[in-house]
Amino acid sequence: MKKIFIVLSLLLLAGCHPVSHVIIGDIKEPISPKEVKIYLNFPEKYETIALIEASSEFAFKDPSINITWQSKSDKIIERLKIKASSLGANAIVIKNTENRTKQNVTFTDEQGGQVNESHFKVGTATAIFIQ
Repeated sequence: MKKIFIVLSLLLLAGCHPVSHVIIGDIKEPISPKEVKIYLNFPEKYETIALIEASSEFAFKDPSINITWQSKSDKIIERLKIKASSLGANAIVIKNTENRTKQNVTFTDEQGGQVNESHFKVGTATAIFIQ
């Protein structure tokens, strides 16, 4: 039973990816993430594809350890561009970025309760297709 629990836990962790999306428009043919441009404002003519949210939290599917806030920002931009490109968007419009703190409490017989904090960044964007 313990082995089954361990295998299921590993599969669950391997599938975790801190990116989510909501499809709003029509998905296009996927492109390279390098082709996705970043905007702060919407261009004159565009087509909305999806809303995307990404975090800089550690993920086994896309492992990286980001210590500085800049490296966390770079990771969310990378993840937003990868998701947008997979939906066929050739641009993203950054809506928001936010710094967050998560507190985890662990209890052990020797040390009692311990609070650990992890800091991460979350970003939201609109994936668009520019004609």
